[in-house]
Amino acid sequence: MSYILGNAVITDGYSTLMKNGALEISDRKIAKIGKTEQVKKKGVKFYDLKGRLVLPGLLNGHHHLYSALATGLAPIGPTENFQQILENLWWHLDQSLDIETCYYSALSGLLQSIQFGVTTVFDHHASMNVISQSLNSLKIAFLETNLKGLLCYEISDRMGKEAVKEQLEENIRFYEEHKGNSQIQGLMGLHANFTLSNESMSLIAQQKPSDMPIHIHCGEDKADFDFCVAHGKAGPVDRLHAFGLLDRNSLLAHCIHLSEKDYDLITSVKPVVISNPESNANNNVGMMNTDRIHDYVLGTDGMTGNILGTLRSLFLLRNGKIENPLDILFRRPANVIQRFFPQAGTLKERFDADIAVTDYVPVTPISLDNLFYHLIFGVQGQKMYMTIANGTILWEKGEFKTLNEGKIRQEVHEAVHKLYTVYHE
Repeated sequence: MSYILGNAVITDGYSTLMKNGALEISDRKIAKIGKTEQVKKKGVKFYDLKGRLVLPGLLNGHHHLYSALATGLAPIGPTENFQQILENLWWHLDQSLDIETCYYSALSGLLQSIQFGVTTVFDHHASMNVISQSLNSLKIAFLETNLKGLLCYEISDRMGKEAVKEQLEENIRFYEEHKGNSQIQGLMGLHANFTLSNESMSLIAQQKPSDMPIHIHCGEDKADFDFCVAHGKAGPVDRLHAFGLLDRNSLLAHCIHLSEKDYDLITSVKPVVISNPESNANNNVGMMNTDRIHDYVLGTDGMTGNILGTLRSLFLLRNGKIENPLDILFRRPANVIQRFFPQAGTLKERFDADIAVTDYVPVTPISLDNLFYHLIFGVQGQKMYMTIANGTILWEKGEFKTLNEGKIRQEVHEAVHKLYTVYHE
């Protein structure tokens, strides 16, 4: 399976930008990068991109695919603060899921991700009435769509001690079964400090394999910070550190309400921080302090599958002030992806062919110096022209190439009816 993408503007987003460039894809890898006339050859299918901008496949660093079928779903009670939003929408939703609706939620969310050029998703799953094997239902959706994923189940005290043990077992089982897998791997999922007692944290710390990273909501709302202080810690990062649950591969989502010690730990340990600006604005929980945290990637927290749209929102929410935006979108995600999938995350020869072809031809001269503005004001978070994962063309000219969208949409519609019936009982 070989083909060539040519007559394009090709960039890794931070170190190189080539006009009239081409990529040769062979055996799921990027075989060659160069000028179109150098790469194009007889006998190999050629896709003329007509000057479109080509990017590495994008990363969603924090997603909740289980929320994909919640569009238009009304809360069951007031949502005047963060706790009520959780209790009256998200926690009620995740208790309404079964194995089938877990799968269709993931599949629907991944279809949207593909349309917007996302080829790697770090997902944080919850389905409190179906725990065992629930991550396998998500895995099936990832395999069918060909995307890369880090999957975990969020551990929380809210369903009781026995549920915590089962959630812990599900995370460890999945992690051990997928160690070193080139497409799907596992993490230790924790909901947040404020829904995990000291007893639960100790149990997690004791049973978690030493090389297994965590993925947690960290300081998203002030309630999380206050809980940690009430339990004798400086803040949410400090509490993780005290239980031995913090290292450079830890995924910390949000990081808004933090103490000085928390910031110092982030600086010294350098965990992966994921900012989720659209979700934070929606939940009115504040904004991450980018004067204190410079090294972060973007996630959507279940709001959308559109990372370039999220970057645009961040730009607007911060009144046009983002330090090193290309690092946020390209350099840092490449570094993070390569911690788990060493031959992925960027456009290099012999790397996995995970590629996003925008449906945008630069209308003014383009360079690395102004690439960000072409993305914000030119691409504008619109759907891609083509999305490729592991060398397979998944999406082209507004159509899925490997998936029967009509059939999937009908099955999703039936699953939604089932989910909403349970949700409103």
